[in-house]
Amino acid sequence: MQTVKGMVQVSGATYRVVRMTPGSYEVVRLLDDAKVGAFRLGPPMEIRAQGIEVELMRKIAKAAVQQAKTTWIGPLDPLVLT
Repeated sequence: MQTVKGMVQVSGATYRVVRMTPGSYEVVRLLDDAKVGAFRLGPPMEIRAQGIEVELMRKIAKAAVQQAKTTWIGPLDPLVLT
């Protein structure tokens, strides 16, 4: 079941964070409704970028965790990039 967890703003763009399964999230850019990646909470946290730089996807995932858009309770680093 998909659940919209909220929005985060990173580098001037707004992204929708959607929980796909417990601990697994998809990220959609609102400007063009394009899926830009996904992340899975860990440890370790896994990040997958799609059409954007991996570092930007990492910032989006971190913002989602910091702004309580996820259920993450562990440290933010290290991140495993996939």
